[in-house]
Amino acid sequence: MRSKAEEHIIESIREGDYKSYELLFKSYYSSLCRYAKSFVHEDATAEDLVMELFIKIWESKEQFVINNSLNAYLFRSVHNRCLNYLTRARRRFNDLDDETVEKLNALIPADTLNGSSLEYNAIELLKEIENAMAKLPEECKRIFILSRVDELSHKQIAEKLNLSENTVKTQIYRALIKMRVSLKDFLPFLLLILSNYF
Repeated sequence: MRSKAEEHIIESIREGDYKSYELLFKSYYSSLCRYAKSFVHEDATAEDLVMELFIKIWESKEQFVINNSLNAYLFRSVHNRCLNYLTRARRRFNDLDDETVEKLNALIPADTLNGSSLEYNAIELLKEIENAMAKLPEECKRIFILSRVDELSHKQIAEKLNLSENTVKTQIYRALIKMRVSLKDFLPFLLLILSNYF
């Protein structure tokens, strides 16, 4: 059951009233971020997921129709976005074997171990790797992705990009050096589960 105030905000946003949209954002942003963080355990990711929701609301404001309370709609939407995010991250690491899982858990401090410790650290690793890759120079990043993600040979990359194999090898070497520096705090985990990268 929605209040008249909620009805007014929803209708105003649907009509393109930015002040009502801003009021909605300021009223719920912090609490939604805290709620999202309880799932994803990281401030930046929680904030990104909440911002994505608000951006979608404004971009699709003409279709902003809610059948229940505004509060329930927003928290349910964030809940679903968090679950989708965790599912995507989990799929990236679904090929870990039992032995690797045991080794990873042995590296995690005992006071942080719980049922989701490996999943949480895997998600953190994925984000750190993606952040490190994003910082690489454009050509270096492209070659590194073709080599380590698409698993192309040096020769295949050279032919695809019209470069010499020497250039490809040099760029991959530079990428690895930069990645190792960026990810030095995570190296024990990376050596275990991402040996094809490093």
